[in-house]
Amino acid sequence: MQVNQSDLDHLRWFDRLVHVSLKDKAVLDLGCGSGHICRSAIERGAQFAVGVDVVKPKREAGAEWKFVYGDLDSASWHGSLGRRFNLVTAFDIIEHLRSPFDFLVTCGKLLEPEGLLVLTTVNVDSWERLIRPGEWSGATDAQHKILFTKYSLAFLLARTGFSVNVMAAPIRKIEFLGALQPGFGGQLFCVCKLRKQA
Repeated sequence: MQVNQSDLDHLRWFDRLVHVSLKDKAVLDLGCGSGHICRSAIERGAQFAVGVDVVKPKREAGAEWKFVYGDLDSASWHGSLGRRFNLVTAFDIIEHLRSPFDFLVTCGKLLEPEGLLVLTTVNVDSWERLIRPGEWSGATDAQHKILFTKYSLAFLLARTGFSVNVMAAPIRKIEFLGALQPGFGGQLFCVCKLRKQA
């Protein structure tokens, strides 16, 4: 099975920045691609994992996790899920959507009260854009509709009912520096929770 390097990066960042056990948890991966994140969640002890995407993975989901067809740009993509989740991941998805606001509101409805939403997206303030503004990957990908900075993503998350726990922009080649590395990598990695209602 082919595993995307980005899936491996996201799992590495998850391990370094999230610090939460998946044992007996329900996990939802939006834009699941190959299904690697769902399989990894099951291997890490998740009780249940569901992947949603517009393209069925080449390898069948099988018993260990469930695949659900869903166009994340539609208003009804979540209709057949029928449950809430302890963890929702959306890696490299939000920049492709017509309405990130509606998408995040729906993610909030799918989360358990203490659940986490973990997402990544292109970082407008990355070193790559500053050095090669016309050629960086965020601008040249024709499927990107909306791009974010740390500030604009945190603003949108707050407007859709989330509080941000972690907002990082790791630089892959110098991750060994840990907290000392500057925060202008090519992707934003964000961990957030639903704000408690007063």
